[in-house]
Amino acid sequence: MLAQERRGLILEDLRVWGGIETDEIAKRYGVSVETVRRDLLELEKRSLLKRVYGGAVRVSASTEPPHSERENVAASEKLRIADRVVTLIPDDSTVFLDLGTTVEALARAIPRTFSGTIITASLRAVATLAHLPHADIIVSGGKLRKSELSLSGSMATSFLDSLYPEIAIISTGAIDARAGVTDFDFDEMHVKKAVLANSTMSIIVADSSKIGRIAPYRLCGVEAPSYIATNAGLPADHMTTLQESGAHLLLA
Repeated sequence: MLAQERRGLILEDLRVWGGIETDEIAKRYGVSVETVRRDLLELEKRSLLKRVYGGAVRVSASTEPPHSERENVAASEKLRIADRVVTLIPDDSTVFLDLGTTVEALARAIPRTFSGTIITASLRAVATLAHLPHADIIVSGGKLRKSELSLSGSMATSFLDSLYPEIAIISTGAIDARAGVTDFDFDEMHVKKAVLANSTMSIIVADSSKIGRIAPYRLCGVEAPSYIATNAGLPADHMTTLQESGAHLLLA
């Protein structure tokens, strides 16, 4: 296969999926990872994609609303989700907390009696968790995403690859029965995948406004996490399709 033909196929993959991983493309087209990296570099020079850790994203990918807008959306629903999920967290457990406004609500809901370990890549969560007198707080390294005050990239992924939390609380931007659990940031997807694979119990948290939506980058099928925690206002048709697709719903 000529380089020009392969690069055209890479662009088509990006159009369909929004993001691609270098290793996956190398296997798909029977070339080395180094060849794929050269392809991505050349396509980026032509402003046809943006290279990120482990792959590339299309330059026109959908974006998530800023944190300042999201924190006021479904605020009461997020509080109910946080109060429900925190009942599943033993005081002496090891927990990973993702980023996002629902996870921040959960960080505020953790009782002062908690004496376990909390691992996070969210600096917003750290500011809240620092007030827990008996908890050990571990923060991953990584590249700072300034808009979210979160850490991602190769350093964060390598760090979390070696950790096996009992419970992982993972946020997401969209959930659809067919498309699965999807989100908006390709770099942070590596962090989420590492934690999802290593945790004993995984809980996806998302208010009902995110159900039935699809974001550019797929984390997993709806059947993969232990629970999908959302508020009780979830429309009946969404609840049915999710459960038929294998989702274990935790309603708040």
